[in-house]
Amino acid sequence: MSETVFIAVIAGLLALDDRAGWQSLLGEPVFAALLVGLAAGPVGPALRCGVALQLVWLSIGAARGSRRPNVVVGGLVAAGAACGVLERTGDPRELFVVATAVFCGLLAGEAGAVVARVAGGGRERWLGRFQLPAEAGAASRRLVLTTTASALYVALVDGIFVLLALPAAVFLTETVTGRLGAAAAGATWWLALLPALAAGTIVHAFATRTLARFAALGLLIAGVASWLL
Repeated sequence: MSETVFIAVIAGLLALDDRAGWQSLLGEPVFAALLVGLAAGPVGPALRCGVALQLVWLSIGAARGSRRPNVVVGGLVAAGAACGVLERTGDPRELFVVATAVFCGLLAGEAGAVVARVAGGGRERWLGRFQLPAEAGAASRRLVLTTTASALYVALVDGIFVLLALPAAVFLTETVTGRLGAAAAGATWWLALLPALAAGTIVHAFATRTLARFAALGLLIAGVASWLL
């Protein structure tokens, strides 16, 4: 339970960075999953979740536009589920557990995006009613308080969602991996094909652009990091 709360706190902080802060990209799945691995362990499975989800969501970024999945929530839920199940059960089928956790992360990312949009609509309506007082000192205080409350609201929404979604993902991952035997091989292949197809989509999208070499470099770094850890 303490690890779930800790990951929920991470979700809130990364949500601030991703949508209400300086956008350092720490909320991207490959980095968020690494934070979970370092905090809850083991690092390897967590990073595998992050790399897979990073490639998938990069591959649909241009098509989805602003209606992207909640990558902060998805990456943390997937990595947290994989680490939690492996630590609790000691299942030797690590790739099978990771594949199931990645699936949970995909679901959590989509659900988290819906929740964020609904919650964001209420936040925007509240901000739309904002009015500055005539007195300069009161206006400054009101502006600081409103900005702070708006940012904390974003963090709170993602934190609560992860607090609820992570135990559900752990339960689903543990249930699926505990009851399926022969299907483990298929899930392992799915885990290999999913990021491979996503990587192919990314390469195709950048094939005629000058950024192609940067995409290839990023893919190489992610692959080497995943192999080393």
